[in-house]
Amino acid sequence: MSNKKCPGCGVILQKNAPDQPGFYIPPEKAETVFCQRCFRLRHYGQLKKAADDIAAIDREIQTALKKSDLILLVTDVFDPEGSMPVAWARLFTLPVLIVVNKADLLPERTPWAEMATWFQDLWTRRFPERELLGVKVVSARRHEPEGLAKLAALKKELTGKKVTVMGAANVGKTSLLTSLLAAEDQKKAQLPTISRFPGTTQGTSTWTLHSCGVTLYDTPGFLPGGRMGDLLTPETASRLLPEKKLQVKLWNLPPDGAVLLGGLVGVWNQSPDVRTLVFFAGEKTTIHRSRGQKAEALQQEGPDWLRVYHRQERPARFGEKFFTVQPGEDLYISGCGWVAVKREAARLRLLVPAGVEVGTRPSLIGRRDG
Repeated sequence: MSNKKCPGCGVILQKNAPDQPGFYIPPEKAETVFCQRCFRLRHYGQLKKAADDIAAIDREIQTALKKSDLILLVTDVFDPEGSMPVAWARLFTLPVLIVVNKADLLPERTPWAEMATWFQDLWTRRFPERELLGVKVVSARRHEPEGLAKLAALKKELTGKKVTVMGAANVGKTSLLTSLLAAEDQKKAQLPTISRFPGTTQGTSTWTLHSCGVTLYDTPGFLPGGRMGDLLTPETASRLLPEKKLQVKLWNLPPDGAVLLGGLVGVWNQSPDVRTLVFFAGEKTTIHRSRGQKAEALQQEGPDWLRVYHRQERPARFGEKFFTVQPGEDLYISGCGWVAVKREAARLRLLVPAGVEVGTRPSLIGRRDG
């Protein structure tokens, strides 16, 4: 059996089982051979869902860790908690350098340096006994001087190291790797496969940054299980993610006023008076303001104009939760967005699919003192 790997996703190539990972059709002429799944993604944007084998992904990561000096943990500015699940503490057996990706989504007035401090504090709260080397804030998609300077600084930080690149599915891990490799004049046809679908990377790929003597082991992305997108199809999960910017809505919500997000989340103001709330979500998530029984009916019905998911995907169970959120805090819904509270504390009722991680945190964007 051949041990040659697909350069797009890292899976071992094979030509005997069309329904199994790594299947490829030998081309007549090609410098680089991709598995059929990567070929369809790269040329047609079509996804063939691969089976999620958590044990196999774990083995891939453990093998990479044994060869490495440190971990490069790629996180998502849109979903900090979903890209740093507490259960991963057991994997952090080496010093960790966090890379906060997708910083281009931030409002222009938000300094990237703020994110470094914020993510460092999140790490301390979640992994107090694990070593953190630092936090780098980058955009793998931003190629103007600022973005390129951030990537160059990251390469310098990694000089001479062997690095396990880890991250939850769809945090932009492969986009980051591709940006680093592109700066090395790597041929485009030989770069990893990038898509908006989670789970594109199927095995571990080894890459070298010759300019700084860095070896990178690109490992498959985990589906943590607590994100909204982990409950839905890959196509729907990709629609929840912002592409170019965050969608932001500010409302003074009256008592019993509600805001619905994509037919998946409902937030009701149960405070005695009007409260100022700011809602953050991806561009394709419908954010709709309503009130009382009408809001209840819309959340239950999930009409076509409100839903971000296909009707047959509707989660079977929703849970009701209550939070008192202070000014300068967010109520986050992992993988879907968050609500920031301004001026006065708000008592909020939340309807959300069972299994999605929710909670309060210091505000990610804007003043934290209310």
